[in-house]
Amino acid sequence: MMFKRCLACLAMWSYLVPVWGDPPPLTLAICLDAALQHNRELLQAREQIALVKGDRLQVRSRFLPHLELNTRLAGEDSARFDWHPTRDQSATELRFSQRLFEFGPDALEDIRLREDLRQAMSAYQAQVYLLLSRVWEVYHLILLQEEQLGSRRQSRQDFQALLDQQRARYERRLATEEEKLSAELDVLAEELSINALERRRLDHQLELQRLIGQPLTGPTALEPIPRRLPQSPEEAIALALANDVEVALLQQLVAEQRRAAGEVFWEYSPDLSFEAGVGSGRHLTRLSLDKENRTWGMNLASRHRLQEQLPPGPPPSQRRWFAGFEARLPLFEGGATLGRRAREKARLRQLELKLEDAGETRRLQVLQSFQSLAEAQEQEKLQEQRVTLTRRRLAVHQILKDKGQADESLLEQVRAQFFAARDTLLSAQENTLHQQALLRRLTGSLE
Repeated sequence: MMFKRCLACLAMWSYLVPVWGDPPPLTLAICLDAALQHNRELLQAREQIALVKGDRLQVRSRFLPHLELNTRLAGEDSARFDWHPTRDQSATELRFSQRLFEFGPDALEDIRLREDLRQAMSAYQAQVYLLLSRVWEVYHLILLQEEQLGSRRQSRQDFQALLDQQRARYERRLATEEEKLSAELDVLAEELSINALERRRLDHQLELQRLIGQPLTGPTALEPIPRRLPQSPEEAIALALANDVEVALLQQLVAEQRRAAGEVFWEYSPDLSFEAGVGSGRHLTRLSLDKENRTWGMNLASRHRLQEQLPPGPPPSQRRWFAGFEARLPLFEGGATLGRRAREKARLRQLELKLEDAGETRRLQVLQSFQSLAEAQEQEKLQEQRVTLTRRRLAVHQILKDKGQADESLLEQVRAQFFAARDTLLSAQENTLHQQALLRRLTGSLE
């Protein structure tokens, strides 16, 4: 009974679990997610963002407390002096420092870090759109080529049946050798086209595996999926403006330049310098205000002597408190500040115009892409009709040729037109996929 129960469990398990050698087909969602997680170029762009964030953390650490322990040992041979033979010194002190706050124009390091982060984020986002659109295009190219392979294999079977018929007629002296050779050439042409399509499909499958960061293992099964597109040009334009990398970058640059233009007025403020401190025995605390480049900052520092051995002699004088203040007020600088103000405002207007032009350029590109896609779809539709007509025409001429009512040269011409029309149809379908991928790249719209 136990043995039968185990066999039943194994049978049910084999029914529910797919065969190990036959993995489930890949879906477009799985490919897009794998590309985001494992694509090597995208990982490099992500590491560039992490690098910039590391620099930002290093720069912003100036607002955190800094604590250090200093030890000093010194010795000097003083035998030539009269009062003692040697002169030794030793001291150990604990130092604390922290930048409390800053005011005035932003620090140059912060401005540089914001620019580096903007560039890294923009490069990453552009790489994401480029990668996902290429994954989408290659995925559908593979599906298209598999569809074409099925159609051409069926066509090869039809030509093989015609070849068998011609060989039988040739054995009965009802067909010429030229007719038999022509049928063999038709089968060979189909086999060559199938071989070329299989090679192109394998190239695209390997490219897809490289894009999604998977090992290059050869052919993989893909799950068919319908193609979705924006319903109208207005919807596509809205998506493009919301997701465009260049427009987003220019918007951030305009905001940064507005801040820079407003900070010029700080040049009319006086340069301040302040320092005050209080000491008691081994402890000293100091508060200072200084200016670094264009930014003022308030700093707190403290020092505490843990151990100190001084040379013989009178003790050093100790100051209980101290304070100092200095201010410099620029009265007239020959219009230098006004010139810098005019330069920053001109730079701001230039960026605003560039932002407006980038938006209009993106609108134009989306409209042109819509027009190109509509044209490609119309060409594909007409080419499908042409293939249908040439296939029907080839069948009619083949029947007429069997009845002796058509010339072999005319049949060969019709056959060449059929093969050419079919190749043109494949090119038209690939062009439609390329235009769809381009539109998706412009709008940032992907499944």
